[in-house]
Amino acid sequence: MHSKWQIWDFFSSYNRDTLKSFQGILALNTFDPICLKFVKDYLTQDLGDKKLHYKMSSEVTKSWIEEEFQTLSLFGDSESFFIHQANDLEPHLLDLLSKNVVQGRFVILSFENEQSLWKKLIKEGQISSLTIEAPPFWEVNKLLDFVCNYLRLPLSYSSKSWILESLENNLGSFYNCCCLIKLNHPESKEVSVQQVKELLTLERLDHFHMALLFSRKKRALFFDNLIKLGHDFEKMRAFFLFMQSHLIKLSDTSYLNKKSRLTKYDKDLQSTAPLWNLSDLMVEIKQFNDWEILSKKKSENLWTELANEHLRSLV
Repeated sequence: MHSKWQIWDFFSSYNRDTLKSFQGILALNTFDPICLKFVKDYLTQDLGDKKLHYKMSSEVTKSWIEEEFQTLSLFGDSESFFIHQANDLEPHLLDLLSKNVVQGRFVILSFENEQSLWKKLIKEGQISSLTIEAPPFWEVNKLLDFVCNYLRLPLSYSSKSWILESLENNLGSFYNCCCLIKLNHPESKEVSVQQVKELLTLERLDHFHMALLFSRKKRALFFDNLIKLGHDFEKMRAFFLFMQSHLIKLSDTSYLNKKSRLTKYDKDLQSTAPLWNLSDLMVEIKQFNDWEILSKKKSENLWTELANEHLRSLV
């Protein structure tokens, strides 16, 4: 049986005592190392009389499986295993393991990707499995809420909004920044946005938010946000690539008519497309392409051009 979860749903609904009575193999696939730590700690917090040992996949051999599961153990059915990097297991070892895990014991196989072995496991359906999925970009606010709840960190609404707009929207970024805030404000009943800003610095460009600003021709705000990021050529290059793709989509949104369900991004494209004509979009696409090339070359002229464009947007 295979099940898929968002991390906040998993923690609110999945039975944390599952492993007390579970026997056999449970395959686990998580989207992030911190996610894996959260889920592992959650599932193994109380195992009753069972003892859990940790192994790397490189330690799982035919002889180990035979010795551990095909012979009588001094500890009987009390010893179970958590195997990291299970995606590196040889398929025949997975088959051997699945046939030999004895009654009363369990093995957790921790996968870190969805490559061939994971796909084989899911297709065959012989092993219990669960996936903690990476949140879609439109639900990253729930991911931040989850981290705050996990750490018992009372961030104000404005603090959360600033973090979402200013930092990379992923679990690692949210967890690290919230740990820092918690460390500095351990007893606070509500951490204000000013307190957050004193500890954190702007480090991300919200591609979709920036694209919407540009599509709505809010150039002054667009370039004001852009130059605040600082001199990071790689982030700029990735962003300029994204903007070219975005403007190409903006030039012809007819493909959206074939989609059965539109995302928020799709709807933004539809609503802003009438503000542009094709010739203007071609000029902007070329400009972002030129800036992408400067980013690739790590040319200091890029910052001069962006500063000048910012000044022009204020006129």
